[in-house]
Amino acid sequence: MALFCISHEVPVLSGFLIRFLFLLLGLIPWSLPAADLAMPDDIPATVQPVSEPPLTDDELLRARRAFDQHDQTTLESIAARAQGQLSDYPRYWALEERLIRGNAYLVPEMQAFFNDYPNSPLTPLLRAHWLSQLGQNQNWKTFEAQFHPVDAHQPALQCYHWQALFADAQTDFFDAAVAYWRSDASWPDSCDPVFRQLVAAHRLRADDLWRALRHALSRNQLRKARYINSFFPPFQGLNEDDLNLATGRPRQFLDDASPTDTHSTRAQRELMLYATLRLAAHDPQAAATWWTDASAHLGPEDQAWGWQQIALQGALNLNPQSLEWFQQVTPQPTDAEWLIWKTRVALRQQDWATVLDTLAHLPVTLAQKPVWQYWKARALEGEYRSAEALALLERVSQSPSYYGLLALEERGQELRLSPPPAQPDPEIQKETRTLLERPLRLYRLGLLPEAQREWNQIEPALTPLQHLAAAQQAFQLCWYDRSIHSADRTDLPKDITLLFPYPYQSQIQASASQYHLSEAWILAVIRQESRFFSVARSRTGAQGLMQLMPATARWAARRSGLKNYHAEEVDQPDTNILLGTYYLNHLAQLLGNPILATMGYNAGPLRAQIWVSAGIGDPRAFLENIPFDETRDYVQQVLYNQIVYEQRLHTVPSHRLHALLDELGAVR
Repeated sequence: MALFCISHEVPVLSGFLIRFLFLLLGLIPWSLPAADLAMPDDIPATVQPVSEPPLTDDELLRARRAFDQHDQTTLESIAARAQGQLSDYPRYWALEERLIRGNAYLVPEMQAFFNDYPNSPLTPLLRAHWLSQLGQNQNWKTFEAQFHPVDAHQPALQCYHWQALFADAQTDFFDAAVAYWRSDASWPDSCDPVFRQLVAAHRLRADDLWRALRHALSRNQLRKARYINSFFPPFQGLNEDDLNLATGRPRQFLDDASPTDTHSTRAQRELMLYATLRLAAHDPQAAATWWTDASAHLGPEDQAWGWQQIALQGALNLNPQSLEWFQQVTPQPTDAEWLIWKTRVALRQQDWATVLDTLAHLPVTLAQKPVWQYWKARALEGEYRSAEALALLERVSQSPSYYGLLALEERGQELRLSPPPAQPDPEIQKETRTLLERPLRLYRLGLLPEAQREWNQIEPALTPLQHLAAAQQAFQLCWYDRSIHSADRTDLPKDITLLFPYPYQSQIQASASQYHLSEAWILAVIRQESRFFSVARSRTGAQGLMQLMPATARWAARRSGLKNYHAEEVDQPDTNILLGTYYLNHLAQLLGNPILATMGYNAGPLRAQIWVSAGIGDPRAFLENIPFDETRDYVQQVLYNQIVYEQRLHTVPSHRLHALLDELGAVR
C-alpha cells in the first residue's frame, strides 16, 4: 500500500489539503456527524453557548508560536475565543505563560479550566505547575484548598503539603516524612525545609544521616552527599577537603589513612570506605589488597560493606577475581543489584552452583524474567539436570525477546513469524478514529510532543482490537513509533509489518550496498534508536533516525566526503541514514565484529575495546556482563530486531542468532 506520510520537515499543509489527505486515507469519513467528532475533553462540564467558531488549525499554530515567543497579548486573544476541539491548548498556554511570569493568583481562571477540561491531559500538568508556584510563594491557604490526595504521588507537591501542615503547627506527618527520607527516592528542593524540621525535632537522628550519606557515596552521588553532610553540626560531618581528596585521589587518601586507629571518628571511617570504593572503580585488585589488611580493624558491618563494594566494582570492571570478593561478603546481601552482578560473574566463570544459589535469592518478580529463567536453565544443564533445563527453555522460548530466541534455537527450533491478525471490523475502526482524532490532528500539525501525550492518555483505555486499529492508523501516517507502540500492546497475534516496519527502503538499501552492511542490521539499529521517527531528539542531543550526536555527524560527513553538510540536515532521512551507516561500517572495521560495532555505537568504541580486552569467552555470558544496563539491553534488542528483519527479508538460515554469537566468540 502506498503511504502518504505527514512530513515535519516542510511547512504545514493547508487545512483543506490535510483534510483531503485524511479522507483519502480513510482516517476520517467523508461525512461524519458532529456528535461523532466530539471528544469528552472538549465538552465543558457546564454547557455554555458557543459564540465563536471552532478553533482552526491556523489559530492553534499561532497560539503555539505566541507561547514560544512569550507573546502574551496574542496568546490571550486566541485563548479568549477558543472553542471546540483542542480549545484547551490555547487556554493552557495562556495560563502557563502567566505562571511563567510569576502570577500564581489565578484561582477563578484555574478552576474554570479544570471544570471545563476535567479529562484533558493538560489538566494534571497545569495543576502541578500551579501548585508548585503556590508552594514556592508559601501561599499555604490556597495550596491546601487545591491540594488533592492524588497530588501526593509527586514528591515536590507532597513536601509542599508537609510544609503547609507544619506552618499550621501540625506534626502528625513526621513519620511519613522520615519514611520518605529513608527511601531511595529523589529529594526535590521543596523537601529541604521538611527535613530540617525533622532534624530540629530529633526525628532524623545521626544514624539516619550517616546511612543516607553512605548510600549516596556508594552511588557516587556527590551532590546529594554534600547536601546530607550539611545537616551535621560543625566538625561532626565529613571534612570537605578530605572528601575531595578521597574522590579525586583515593589511593593517596588511603595511604594517609589509619584504619588501626581505634579512636577514629564515624566521618573518618565513612571517608575510608568511600575512598576504597573510588579506588575499586579504577583498580579493584589494589582496593582488595588494601582492604584485606585494613578491614581486620573494622566492625563486621563495615567489613562486609567494603567487600560488597569491591566485588561490585570488580564485576563492573570484568575482573576474573570478582567472584572471590563476592564470597567474602557474609551474610549475603538481599540487594537485587548485588545479587544480579554476582550471578553474572558466576555464569561468566560457569560456576553453575553459585548461579543457582544466587538466583534462588532473587525477588520472585526478577527471577521470573526470561533472562534469569534462561540462565537458570543453563545452570541446571551444567549441573546435569537436563529435564528441568529443557522445561525452563520451553517456557522462555515463548518470549518474543533475545533470550526467548536463544532458548528457541537451543531447543532446535527456528523463529516463525506469525501471520497477521484479522483486521478490525469497520465499526472498531470508526470508534478508534474518533478516539484518536485529537492526537492525529496535533500530529499532522507538527505538534509532536502534544500529539504523543494525547496518544498516551488514550491508549490505556483501548481494547485489543482498538490497539490494532490505532497502530494501523498511525502506520498509514508513517507515525511509526506510535504504530510500533500500539501494535505491541495488543494481546492479539502480533502484526509483524506494524511491529517491524521497513520505511526508507531505498535509502537503506543504497547505504547497505555502498558500505556492504546487512539491511536487517541497519533496520534493527534504527528501530532501536528512534523507532523510525525522523526528527527524534534524545536528552543528550542525539538526532534523527540513527540518533547521531552533532559531533559524530560532522565527523562522518567529513570522512565520507559529503559536501556542504549543514547541521540541520541531520534530520533528513537520506543524510541521517548515510552518515549513520558510514559510522556503523567504521565501527565494524575498527572493532572487527558487527555485534561489537553495535556495542560501540551505543557506548562508544573505546568502552567496547576495554570490555573486549577482558576476554569474550562464552559470547552469551559476555553480552550479559556488559557493565552498562542501557548498552546491554540495546545490544540484545538490536540482535533480536535483526533476526526478525532477516526473517522478514527471507534471508535467515537455521540458528542465525547463534551463528552471529559464534562469530563474536571467534574475535581475538
